[in-house]
Amino acid sequence: MNRLVVAFLGILLTASVCFAQTPTSSAATTIGHGAFPVKVTRTLDSSKLKEGDVIELETAGSFKLPNGMLVPKGSKMTAHIVSAKARSKGDPESQLTIGFDRLAVGSGEQLSIKGTVQAVYPPTEEPQGPNMSTAGTSQGGSMGGGGVGGSLGGASPGGIGITNAKSGSDPQSESMPQSVADPKATGVHDIHDLQLENGVLTSKGKNVKLGSGVRIVANVEIFK
Repeated sequence: MNRLVVAFLGILLTASVCFAQTPTSSAATTIGHGAFPVKVTRTLDSSKLKEGDVIELETAGSFKLPNGMLVPKGSKMTAHIVSAKARSKGDPESQLTIGFDRLAVGSGEQLSIKGTVQAVYPPTEEPQGPNMSTAGTSQGGSMGGGGVGGSLGGASPGGIGITNAKSGSDPQSESMPQSVADPKATGVHDIHDLQLENGVLTSKGKNVKLGSGVRIVANVEIFK
């Protein structure tokens, strides 16, 4: 009798394990893979952040996914701090790593995303300028292919971004044109004492600090 009870419990345990694993086996569908610019909305400082902190960014332009879904400019992106290290007397190098989690589109719909920082640019003013409806575009059209510089749809071969002859936000010079946040670009552009390698931002002699308006090119996979 005891053997029958043990065997029956074993069957129930096996069934429960299989049921628990079902969501994992039916993985989310990848609907896009590529790079597009987002904007820092609140200063990110490696000396004030810690692993696991949730942060919010927003898209710097609108673009379409391969399935035709429009992601409007200003769409909210949720991310988290993977690692944060402040400079110290014993170690003058600071560090900041950001991981992307979710992208809000349309009527509150949330898409899962996963990716890293591919490039960083200084802030720029919002000009009366180019139409950002082709944001994230490059030759090839759709958000396929993957890898650095993958596109998000559209047909403009010039990448995305805004140029403006004057901007008080430009740390270099107000008379210099603004850097274009090219989705094919990598590394740090026009920001001193900041380095980027494999998605990790570092700075020697000071804390990593991304002020409001700093543009990040995010290279991500998008799931639904």
